[in-house]
Amino acid sequence: MHATNQDEDCKAKIKRTAFVITPVHDLLVRDLGTLHRATAEQLTRLNYKPGMLSTVKARLKDLADNRYVLPLSHPSIRLPYMYALDRKGLNHLQEQGVDVREYFRPSQEEDTAKNFLFREHMLAISDLLIQSLLFVRSEPAYRIETMLHERFFKNHPISVTDTRSGREETKTIVPDAYLAFGYTRESGKEVTLPVLWELDRGTEDQKFFRKRIRAYIVFLKSRAFRTLFSIENITVAFATTKDHNRMKQMREWTRKELAATNEPSWLSQLFLFTSLPENMAEIEPRLLFLDPVWYLPSDDDNPVSLLVE
Repeated sequence: MHATNQDEDCKAKIKRTAFVITPVHDLLVRDLGTLHRATAEQLTRLNYKPGMLSTVKARLKDLADNRYVLPLSHPSIRLPYMYALDRKGLNHLQEQGVDVREYFRPSQEEDTAKNFLFREHMLAISDLLIQSLLFVRSEPAYRIETMLHERFFKNHPISVTDTRSGREETKTIVPDAYLAFGYTRESGKEVTLPVLWELDRGTEDQKFFRKRIRAYIVFLKSRAFRTLFSIENITVAFATTKDHNRMKQMREWTRKELAATNEPSWLSQLFLFTSLPENMAEIEPRLLFLDPVWYLPSDDDNPVSLLVE
């Protein structure tokens, strides 16, 4: 009887240690490597049909039980888990040749997840990246040449200097994302359409928002993007998930900041603004990138597309 119990214990131990990353698990690990933070619903939206949500949750549990992903919860608000890569997940990607430059400390990950605003902001960035990935899948003329997450810029903030009224002005920006879209024209010519993204949730007042715009003015006037990203032009896209009135407010504050130092008109053409639904799953990716739903700071009557030339 004792031997039988030992055999069963051995089998149980073998079963617990026999987890192997399958292609479906690998896909989720890779997706989290791209998004950095995501819910099961977001991961399902990226690569599965909506009816697969329960299956994706089960696969994430397998990965969490085996320390490949870290499920992050809020201590006082009942919210879906937000997932990040655990150390074994990062190691797995590194073994696959993925460039992983991630500082990892589980306690720090858990602490940041307790910050509701941080959580919502990170998930909004993931929504944006998901929309971008789904867009290029559905539009064969477009592709993503470069994708940089906010976490990259937190480790490598952009610091630029410009001269104003004979005095040097140095500013630092940490964009939420950088996406360079490749586009093939009907003529066959290849072009690059680069966008720096700022996602707004309506939490900044005028003072802090205008400071952000001032930093971008200095960045754009310095032309630092040419050497940083090897590009000739760039668009700074501000998208708010609050409402249309917030978008109008951001445009007004941008106009005031541009006027405060009498900036040239070409500079205002580099800023675009739009409002997004709280639930990004409600809109088709094509709408965000190709439909005329973006506004310049000073033109209420002629919305434009983000990517159509």
